[in-house]
Amino acid sequence: MRRVLRLLSIVVILLIVAAAGFALWSRRPEIAAIEPPPSQVFSRQQIEKGAELAALGDCNICHTVSGAAAYAGGRPMPTPFGTIYSTNITPDPQTGIGRWSEEAFRRAMREGIARDGRHLYPAFPYDHFTHARDDDLNALYAFVMTRQPVANPPQDDRLSFPFNQRWLLAFWNLFYLDTTRIEPDPRHDAQWNRGAYLVEGLGHCGDCHTPRNLLGAEESGLALAGGEAEGWSAPALNTASPAPASGMGRRAWRGRWTNEAGDKRSCKSE
Repeated sequence: MRRVLRLLSIVVILLIVAAAGFALWSRRPEIAAIEPPPSQVFSRQQIEKGAELAALGDCNICHTVSGAAAYAGGRPMPTPFGTIYSTNITPDPQTGIGRWSEEAFRRAMREGIARDGRHLYPAFPYDHFTHARDDDLNALYAFVMTRQPVANPPQDDRLSFPFNQRWLLAFWNLFYLDTTRIEPDPRHDAQWNRGAYLVEGLGHCGDCHTPRNLLGAEESGLALAGGEAEGWSAPALNTASPAPASGMGRRAWRGRWTNEAGDKRSCKSE
């Protein structure tokens, strides 16, 4: 019996050491804060391109509370693990991202790591944004950094243990974050490849329209086969979609994007 207890103690100690080691390994360094850049450093063409990409990605849907300032965050995002509140992405230096450099912005978009080194929850779909090209991320940065700064402190997420332990997201990233760049498929033309890039990247269509597993990751092999988002059913967008076979017109199809009260929602927030 004493030998068994000794072995159990050793196993527990090894597990604790391994967990502590992984927690230390999962930490990311803080990226130095900068002074908020003046809007004049960004070209009009770059800002306009960023505005188009932000609209395509529906950034305002998640980062704006209805009736409140645009991109100031605070919108509750219900998930199976609890409620996450969106962040303030205006260039306010205290409560927003005004002191984020382009390097910090790109790391958040591609790796899900905030400027201060914290892991971001994948409710922020960095698993899609990671595929974005440098020029597109630079344009998005130019756009958000030229918005009106809004002081809106972040709200605390309401997540139970262990989901409130951000360092555990390093495990999630190991299994589910694919940072491979999207390369053009030579079997298709430029228009098709542009669409694929937008759907898989900044458009993050699969974020709502792909079913998820128990850990909240998109089911591999079921891309765009339909999913659930914030209590809404997001229909399939692939060949499983009933639209081509049903004969529904555009108006009838759009009618499916309503809740019981008849309130229309965007594709990002079905």
